[in-house]
Amino acid sequence: MKVPISKASKELGVSIDTLRRWEKEGRITSERTPGGHRRYDLEKLRQTVEGESKGKDEDKVTVIYARVSTPNKKDDLKSQIEKLELYCASKGWKYKVIQDIGSGLNYNNKGLLELIKLIETDQIERIVINYKDRLLRFGSEIVFEICKYHNVEVVILNEDEDITYEEELVEDVLSIISVFSAKLYGSRSHKNKKIVREAKKLFDYEGESDCGTNS
Repeated sequence: MKVPISKASKELGVSIDTLRRWEKEGRITSERTPGGHRRYDLEKLRQTVEGESKGKDEDKVTVIYARVSTPNKKDDLKSQIEKLELYCASKGWKYKVIQDIGSGLNYNNKGLLELIKLIETDQIERIVINYKDRLLRFGSEIVFEICKYHNVEVVILNEDEDITYEEELVEDVLSIISVFSAKLYGSRSHKNKKIVREAKKLFDYEGESDCGTNS
């Protein structure tokens, strides 16, 4: 069935400009009427577009994402990755590992930004994580919505709350206190050190002195 460019655009769900660009690039062809108007074979057009789409999907990878809040939890990070790799291997998925060491409140973690970029450029088929909060402490739903828009599957191995949730939440709260106190009074000031020290006492926290800040 030969159709004009407006009909082809509507049937395929792409703009007229996109069809013209595809034809210019040699990806699709059209016939011309005596008046010079384009006519497309709709069935061949669909087959071409679907074939290219399938090829792109085959190039997509599964991404394993793992995160811990502080460097002293590298063993936990290693354990997370091993579990995720075993799961992906059992499914026969080709995968890439992305990891972060930083607070779940930090939206600028290097690995998280890389992950979002891969989603936005349609290079990912699925993301596999151990717990929802491994992406972000608050706001992981935003990333999941972006995944939904780009047809990226999200696989969460453990739907139950992470056993380290309470501990890391304390670290995140202390991180916020430390950052704001340092900005108000200076990181080396006596008052700042006292505020951080008292906050640690309040939470009965004996972790690293930097409270896992990564801002």
